[in-house]
Amino acid sequence: MVILKNNYLQVELDPKGAEIAKVIGNEDHINYMWKQDPLLWGHSAPILFPIVGALKNGKTNIEGKSYSMNQHGFSRNSVYEVEESDDTHVVFHLHENEETKTMYPYSFDLYVTYTLEDNILKADLEVVNERDDHIMFQIGGHPAFACPFMEGESANDYYVEFSQNETVSSKVIYPARGGMSHELKPLFENERRFFIRQALFNSDAIVVPHFKSESVALKSINHDKSLVFHMEGFDHLGLWTSNHVGGLLAIEPWVGHTDYVDFNGKFKDKEGIVTLNKGERFHCQFKIEINQ
Repeated sequence: MVILKNNYLQVELDPKGAEIAKVIGNEDHINYMWKQDPLLWGHSAPILFPIVGALKNGKTNIEGKSYSMNQHGFSRNSVYEVEESDDTHVVFHLHENEETKTMYPYSFDLYVTYTLEDNILKADLEVVNERDDHIMFQIGGHPAFACPFMEGESANDYYVEFSQNETVSSKVIYPARGGMSHELKPLFENERRFFIRQALFNSDAIVVPHFKSESVALKSINHDKSLVFHMEGFDHLGLWTSNHVGGLLAIEPWVGHTDYVDFNGKFKDKEGIVTLNKGERFHCQFKIEINQ
């Protein structure tokens, strides 16, 4: 069973992990990863809204007034309503309330639909503006995955592979300086893959802007098992791991990103901001394909 609890995707397991094993196809594999870190399965896919990353000094100006929000916005700490559900899909709904209005002035409807199709978990994100003249927002996902997959492996055996050759540089986040730098670090020169090394993430996430690829895959040199992460409608991709967490790689599709260190503009001036006029809808999607 797939449920959303406090906006975190959770796969409920019976004692042997049979429920998720039906999707992934290898019960021993799931039991191993569950023992390594149960929270990784229970808290792995928050939705980022109405901002991605952090606001400079935690504040922004929206429609002439000052508002404060924590990193990644309030969605990931909100309780969604269940619109509909069955054994293979569930639709969650979040809308404005008195608490959100203290952080974000707009009325909105955010629908998050999770659907299981064979070995693929699909997440559709839709923002609807039915009540305000216009609304502005950023949106993204924050799923994280066990890495390595198998007992006895090292994360150093794993690599990230884009579906197309890319020539891109990575944007650089400096948390100690309070945001995104304008500095760029070369990532690919007509290439498509890199091996996972902790040093790559010592500053923060690798942030890839305006990529061509429809998907990225997480693969090992030791076997053919893989995780393929498909994306539609996002303009940035964040890849992140951390020493103090260990055992995971976050693959994060974003529309927009954290404020630049020298950003002094209003909310409407943020890079990647989406504006919806009354009656308009915005849709983006990511899919997680698990191959055994």
